[in-house]
Amino acid sequence: MPRGRSRDKDAERRVLDAAFELVGSRPPGDVGINDIAAAANVAKQTIYRWWPSRTAVILDALVVGTMKATPFRESDDIRGDFEAHLRTVIRLFNSPTGQIVREMLAEAQTDPTIAEEFRQRFWQPRRDLSQARLQRGIELGQIRDDLDNEIVLDAIYGPLWTRLTIGHLPLTSAHASKITAAIWPGIATT
Repeated sequence: MPRGRSRDKDAERRVLDAAFELVGSRPPGDVGINDIAAAANVAKQTIYRWWPSRTAVILDALVVGTMKATPFRESDDIRGDFEAHLRTVIRLFNSPTGQIVREMLAEAQTDPTIAEEFRQRFWQPRRDLSQARLQRGIELGQIRDDLDNEIVLDAIYGPLWTRLTIGHLPLTSAHASKITAAIWPGIATT
């Protein structure tokens, strides 16, 4: 959602770091542009020159911050890589940042622009990383090559997103191994 004239990269990093830290430490909706500007030591006008709204700056902060918080391990143990990744996503979803992700999803239901930005900038980069690990598993002969990869990824990550958005059951670190144990027999080559 960037706009306006070119950015001072240091100020941009401070804004995004401040926004991510603030949304990770306060209840949803309690972080305003004034808070972010003060924490980043920039003028409020600077933020509005670069982002059209509070939602836009928070989405950018989530994109940058969550990629750092949920790295995807790259080994030759694809099941282990997915299980480790699920654990980092679960930790993120259980943090105050997970509340902000829910807030973004809620806003996306009534705002097509936010929905598209969320899909393209937050969801798709993560999906691409998962897709690459799945493809690596196929290349290594650990995952069947006759399956629809999009459905496989939905099956792996769907339980996390369902519990994040519906909240019908808790989401704990132990679920990472339970999810892979339930799904892996259907996608593994042996």
